[in-house]
Amino acid sequence: MTIDYDLWKEKHNICVEKILRICDYDKSKDAIKNAVKCNSSLCVMKNAMQDIRGYFERDVKSSAELCFLIRNIDVIVTGILDINNIQFGIGLNKPEKAIERCFTNKEIICNFRTLRSMVLAHPVDTFFTNDSGESETIYLEDILPFNPRIDGLILKKECDYVKRMCKPESHQSFFEPLTIEEDIVPVILTIIDSLDLLLSNIDKKIASIEHNFTQQDLVVINDSIQEYIISLDKELENRYPSAVGNTELADGTTSHYSIVYECLMYFEAHFKKETQDKYNVFLKYLRNELKKIEVDLKNMKFNEDNYFSLMYCSEFAPSLSYEKQKMEYLRESNKTSFTDLPIGNDTPSNALWGIRCFRLLMPYINQYIPVDVSVSDKDLYCQYVAATYFYAISDN
Repeated sequence: MTIDYDLWKEKHNICVEKILRICDYDKSKDAIKNAVKCNSSLCVMKNAMQDIRGYFERDVKSSAELCFLIRNIDVIVTGILDINNIQFGIGLNKPEKAIERCFTNKEIICNFRTLRSMVLAHPVDTFFTNDSGESETIYLEDILPFNPRIDGLILKKECDYVKRMCKPESHQSFFEPLTIEEDIVPVILTIIDSLDLLLSNIDKKIASIEHNFTQQDLVVINDSIQEYIISLDKELENRYPSAVGNTELADGTTSHYSIVYECLMYFEAHFKKETQDKYNVFLKYLRNELKKIEVDLKNMKFNEDNYFSLMYCSEFAPSLSYEKQKMEYLRESNKTSFTDLPIGNDTPSNALWGIRCFRLLMPYINQYIPVDVSVSDKDLYCQYVAATYFYAISDN
């Protein structure tokens, strides 16, 4: 059997994205703890599968390697069970019942759990239910790579490892084969298949949450553009929490960001009449994009990549890509720094370095909007973005 690691990676990445989405919506008192545990489970599952792949690539048969392989498989099994427990309330007190609900093949996973118990957890006291439905106890005395010169006399089949065991009622040892292809690989394949089951349940939960939101009206205030943006931003955070960032800064303040909230800056900028008249066309574009977001939020169809694309045209002033990157210095500045004086390479001011770069960009900006240099650094940045928009809609 072949293990499709790329398929695992693809499914795992989807799980990460969707579980993050569900955790964002969790408003319970244990929300943070649940999110951390889900995230940690997904991380160790990813690392465990990488180690599993390493085992097969090394192809070294030893008891230590086998223990490491079994440990990593069990990490993934446990992770899937834990995520199902947190997100769907599947209880873990009855392991077989939980395995039946979380995996596509209960028998394969239960047999693996018995092997894991025997090899790693409690080798001298493993309880399991045999094929006849009876409870048995096994003591594992040793497990070693198969040696055909010795073990070939004991076992009738070639295998990868030999388990030496006994039962509590007998002092006589008996031997069983363990074959990676028959006893281990099917477990890994079942794990990969079972991610589909997990993803299906996640999709149903997300669909239920999104349906409930579509039945609720957005609370937006239209008295002013500022109030409209702030209220729309709150609805975005309510419905798509991961689309909004709140970062605590070194000075104790909090920086708030979303593509909606970012628009406040553009509407708060004001210029001399010639510049403002042209700039108002850009503001009309922003209003239209905000309305698109409002409609999409109502219908739970928000996708951050679908809005404001005309504001980010890489072809504008292509020879000044470095200077365009440094426009962020002006965006972050609340000063009024523009000067015609020389600005040296040794300036310690980010704002002045941004002004230096802005002056190099001015000939390009002036082609699309008359530059007003009497305004704040942040307003200079707004003119730069407006020029980028006008370039994008022009015939070039």
